[in-house]
Amino acid sequence: MKKYYSENWYQATEKFVKNASRFADVRWCVADNHTFDIPYVLIGNGSDKIVINSGIHGIEGYFGSAAQNLFLDKFVPALDKKFLGKHTICLIHVINGWGMQNRMREVADKTRGGLVDLNRNFGVDFSSPETLPQNPKYELAHDLLLSMPDEKIKKENIKRFRAEHLHDGVWDAISFGQYKHPYGLFYGGAAPMVENKMTLHIYDDVMRDAKSLMSIGMHTGLGRFDRKRGRVTGQLLVSHPAQHKNTQYFKNVFTDVVSDERAVNGPVLLGDLVDCLEARYGTDDVPVYTADFEIGTGEYPIMSPIYKRMDMGDARYDLLNYGVISSQTLNNLTESWYPSDARWRGDALRQAWLLFSGIVTKTR
Repeated sequence: MKKYYSENWYQATEKFVKNASRFADVRWCVADNHTFDIPYVLIGNGSDKIVINSGIHGIEGYFGSAAQNLFLDKFVPALDKKFLGKHTICLIHVINGWGMQNRMREVADKTRGGLVDLNRNFGVDFSSPETLPQNPKYELAHDLLLSMPDEKIKKENIKRFRAEHLHDGVWDAISFGQYKHPYGLFYGGAAPMVENKMTLHIYDDVMRDAKSLMSIGMHTGLGRFDRKRGRVTGQLLVSHPAQHKNTQYFKNVFTDVVSDERAVNGPVLLGDLVDCLEARYGTDDVPVYTADFEIGTGEYPIMSPIYKRMDMGDARYDLLNYGVISSQTLNNLTESWYPSDARWRGDALRQAWLLFSGIVTKTR
């Protein structure tokens, strides 16, 4: 397990490049004045494209990077010529390198200020403030979430707020994305971020001769982690109703593979990559199937999202008032998305194994 996980972006990238280079030339997406270039690799030469991206949320990239190294180590060597002639597998390694290196879910917008959630930054019309998506329900929670850190008082206030707004859409709306508060939670930005442009450039490269696309983003956060038994949930989130062709595709492919909650209808996020890919590439002749694979990190079903939002709000309070996130808040924030527990890390890779098994056996 240790050989797959890394301690920072540089180590993770070195491992990925070394492993991927055994099978194909590693390509790099490079941007001017950008420290964290994005390596990716294309394996096979088929027109049915399978893309596995990682690290769109930086702190979650430690798992995504480890999973991609597992795939390169254990699955790619066993792929036969027939599979590789029909498919091209693309692994995009850690889209948000800054976030990974700084143990942050978001990326800092050094030009305009704020913390941008890259998965709220795709496919948005940023031409003017009037065209930006609106999320008025978020406003009801903003001041509470960014209030002074106080674990007991703030936790109880957020818990009470959740109880009051669980059924009117306000609590769920917090995570949908918002474009008004640069230091608010799930901020989608004021312009396409460079990581956004680099990611779509890579997908454009992949899709040049594509007849189909299956794209899966590797994420952590949603779902359970049973510390006593060391068991972790793995689930596919598909942003469509149950009968949609996208949802049905994943249910058919992964019916016997992904444990716990299988392909499910996830919340409709503003500016997420999966919807952007469908709009950008999907046609009658080129079906596009997109989903996110979520590894659970929440020990308590109710308290986990409360703690996550409290930790995110505390970090923003620290930045706005002191210019730096306290060590305790940063540790809490890290544990919310990337637990240090060895059993979590081991079972997370076992869940990834099940996903990858489905990819290589059910997409033939």
